[in-house]
Amino acid sequence: MTPLRAVVWKEFLHIVRERRLLGFIFGAPVLLLVLFGYALRLKVENLPMAVLDLDKSIFSLQILDTLRSEGGFRVLEVASEEDMRRMLHTGEARLGLIVPADLADRLTRNETATLRLLVDGSMPTLAMMAMYGAGVLTGDELTANLYFADPDKDAPPPRAPPIRVDREILFNPELRDTDFFLPGIIGIVIMQVTLILASISIVREREQRTMEQLMATPVSRSAFVVGKLIPYAVISAVDFAVVIGAGHLLFDLPFAGPPALIVVLAVLYILSLLALGAFISSYSQTQPQAVFLAIFVLLPSVLLSGFVFPIEAMPEWLQPVPQFIPMTYYLDAIRALTLKGTGFGIVAKDFAALGAFGLVFTIGAILRFKKTG
Repeated sequence: MTPLRAVVWKEFLHIVRERRLLGFIFGAPVLLLVLFGYALRLKVENLPMAVLDLDKSIFSLQILDTLRSEGGFRVLEVASEEDMRRMLHTGEARLGLIVPADLADRLTRNETATLRLLVDGSMPTLAMMAMYGAGVLTGDELTANLYFADPDKDAPPPRAPPIRVDREILFNPELRDTDFFLPGIIGIVIMQVTLILASISIVREREQRTMEQLMATPVSRSAFVVGKLIPYAVISAVDFAVVIGAGHLLFDLPFAGPPALIVVLAVLYILSLLALGAFISSYSQTQPQAVFLAIFVLLPSVLLSGFVFPIEAMPEWLQPVPQFIPMTYYLDAIRALTLKGTGFGIVAKDFAALGAFGLVFTIGAILRFKKTG
């Protein structure tokens, strides 16, 4: 048992001496537990609904008040249907309601008024939740106040329901979960390959004691960092093409937007991940540290970026966190391009954010490499 005890003791000493890894081992699980404990929620409160009120009567105001109080919606009044559809495209609103101009006239004649409900179907779970909340439009609490009875008659005549809702599901009419999840799965696959490969690229040279030999060559530090990443960029690009092609052939993944924009998005996303991986690699002393840090970044990216759980469902203090995750912008753009068919103007902010991530992390990796290399 003495040799075994010696090996165990030696390994414990080796772990304790790697203070960074020790901090990650015990600190990261607690941090992830806190983040995910607050973030992983499906119920969304104050779901944004764009409302075009063409009637402007006491009845339409009653409908809006019911949506706020009973439906739990955050009502955003708009001036035109074009504004409403734009908000549905950008994600500023998840539903759109059009109140017709003849609402008051029809209700006073005890006729049925038809309201149009537009639903963003790009996130099926959220769409189903939104349609369930919109059920208050035909609920008893609202419709009971929209009938008109003749006080001189003992019993009112048979009457049609005062409100009828024509529902139109946009972007994903069949509410297919596959169309929603596949773009995110592609992002996760590419992130896993790119981030882990890039994160061990520089630190591997340090572990193999070849860094000094490379520093003796005429290659600059910037060229060294970029040169280490180019092979992984090619591998990731091929991976992206294979995976997205398989998604289209096997699962009929739609491509409603311009293919050129999807290519540009893939390039920017891969470059941002490579830069992040290089930064992790320049910070790490060993390959296990680099892999652990890459996984630490990967888990929040999957769960906090809106891949499964809507960002709107997170507590307000936690909602800024996804803004610091590259995958958040990739998801926003890829779903807009594949499902909604939006143009460059709507996804430009996502492209700019991914480009900024790539630039910042590349500069950080080079500066860090100059300091420690």
